[in-house]
Amino acid sequence: MIHIGKPYVTEEGSRAFLKAPVTVSPETACAYTQNILNQRRFCVWLTDEDYPPVAWNKDGTLWFDVPAQYSKYLCKERSNAFVVALFWYAVVSGSDIEFEAPISKRLYDGLTAMLLPALNKSGFPAIRLTGPKTEEPVWCDGSVVAGMSAGVDSNYTLKCYSGENVPEDIRLTHLCHYTCCNLFKPYEIAKGKDALYRQEGSIEEIILNRAKKVAEVYKIPLIDTNTNLDIDYYRGGVIYMAMYRYLSCTLALEHLYKTYISSSSGHGTDKTDEVSLFVPTQHYEGLLSYSLRTETFQYIASDNDSRITKLKALADNEIFQKTVSVCFQTGKNGENCGECYGCMKTMIPLDIMGKLDGFRESFELEHYYSNRERIYRSLIDFSKRPEASSARQTVSQIRQLCEKEHSSGAELFKKILEKVSMA
Repeated sequence: MIHIGKPYVTEEGSRAFLKAPVTVSPETACAYTQNILNQRRFCVWLTDEDYPPVAWNKDGTLWFDVPAQYSKYLCKERSNAFVVALFWYAVVSGSDIEFEAPISKRLYDGLTAMLLPALNKSGFPAIRLTGPKTEEPVWCDGSVVAGMSAGVDSNYTLKCYSGENVPEDIRLTHLCHYTCCNLFKPYEIAKGKDALYRQEGSIEEIILNRAKKVAEVYKIPLIDTNTNLDIDYYRGGVIYMAMYRYLSCTLALEHLYKTYISSSSGHGTDKTDEVSLFVPTQHYEGLLSYSLRTETFQYIASDNDSRITKLKALADNEIFQKTVSVCFQTGKNGENCGECYGCMKTMIPLDIMGKLDGFRESFELEHYYSNRERIYRSLIDFSKRPEASSARQTVSQIRQLCEKEHSSGAELFKKILEKVSMA
């Protein structure tokens, strides 16, 4: 059982907190740990590090924090943010959720009548959500927000949904950065969880600083939201529950936001044949966008344009060239490393299009050009792994790009593809 007490708001220095006491039974924590063991080959968890967390013995509080100036927008009248935050955890562990403050009736119906049945068909257990429901809307400022990670997808959403030509009801009024999916280098796990989370100079800090630069250029306020959802509950598995985390952080400010525009990666679908808690949420984002709404809040999956289309639209944008952040681990001086999947699927198309030299402030280009053939081969080899459906789509898109471009990169990529196919 997971029990969520009544949310409340506190202010501590320059930050305002939305908190709720959360009790996770030992049986639930044990089930969660056991049921993710088989997924470790795909994604890194830290549940073997002091789990259940010692913090649960102190106060067992789940919290979200924002700059103090946004305190009045934190929604303590509903359990919406907390139920969405812990939904993935509950289904994986087969645990019911009990909550004291009401949740939106529309959200309750979306979770129990749409999302849960789809997950049940995929073999996940049915769980119960127990507590008061209400159809009464909360007051809302009516703002429109999108995430800003300084990556390709978020920059493309900003380009498409900002400016006077965009209809007012979906025109961006705010950007957000959520520290709810902490990134860390796998080889650093031995240092322990405390050395990995919220460290100065961390990847999250680098990304936040880049996101702030983008927001400043566009003159759109950026709200950074932190939470202990990852460090104290999930401890990893980011790709599998990303949208649950982002939406919980958004719903924490339900008095501010009426619309969240998700920066889709091009995998969004309304089909339910890929609904699983162990595939990236982008694969069933269409279903999520309908399920995770309230009487006052809507979630929009922005587009299904390919990464190539997005890169073509952004490649000559100077602020994008200087601040783009797509890396899972960062290289020296905070640049993108050029070796991880995030870097490869960005740099290779830009290289083939002849646009990569404009990104010298963001990528280690000397290293890339010295290892170009090996990096091409690494992406192609990675796409052969069973779980790498996104990489296979990326390689397919790059193959199509190569047919239109006549650069040395295009010829090299086609040559390597041919060798791999013949092997």
